[in-house]
Amino acid sequence: MKRTLQIILALALVSMFLTSPVAAASAEGLDWGVAVDDEFTYRFAMDDPFENITLDEGINVTVEAVPTMPGAVGDWDDIPVVDVDIVYTNGTSPGFELFIIIGIIYAGGLFAVPIGNFSHLGILLNGSTYWSENSTLINTSSEWGSSYFDVDDEMRLDLRTTYLKSDGMLARYTYDVENTTSGETGSASLIRDGLGFDIMGWIQDNILIVGIGVGVIVLIAAVVCVKRR
Repeated sequence: MKRTLQIILALALVSMFLTSPVAAASAEGLDWGVAVDDEFTYRFAMDDPFENITLDEGINVTVEAVPTMPGAVGDWDDIPVVDVDIVYTNGTSPGFELFIIIGIIYAGGLFAVPIGNFSHLGILLNGSTYWSENSTLINTSSEWGSSYFDVDDEMRLDLRTTYLKSDGMLARYTYDVENTTSGETGSASLIRDGLGFDIMGWIQDNILIVGIGVGVIVLIAAVVCVKRR
């Protein structure tokens, strides 16, 4: 009996050292929402009259490596990079056409961001070299990211990048450009499948229209009430 108890205690002690370590969140509460082998599907669309490129293809993204989160993340560049593999759904590798998503650099340049404290992420991004006076933070109930808008003598550029708050993976990337001289326009988008319409994001982008609409409804209701009296 005594020997059996010793064996049980020894096995328990060994198992403590064999247990796989659990990744801890940073001091700010940041942690990964994705894991190795997670797969995501996207729709990649592009209409570029300047380079005469038009496409609409499905894309598969697989998480290949998830780095350990640092104990403290005090700078945007402290966030490690999640490695992903990107292929078209037909199995072929993307070419230079995918370079157009370089615009995510204005949202920090990551395909996946940590979750758990998006307020802190906003502070980090705002203080990073990726941020400019033309940047605006996006923070809805389901998505987080940023937009970038710029106009010069010839071109108007409008970029929008968001990540899903539930897992931190890229949700939407949209790129719109216009030649202000000729009026010619181009666009590209990488949208994750199954997201649906981002109603909160639309409200934020069209707050003036929403406000006018609410005002009109209130006015109509007031007129109806007066007539009933």
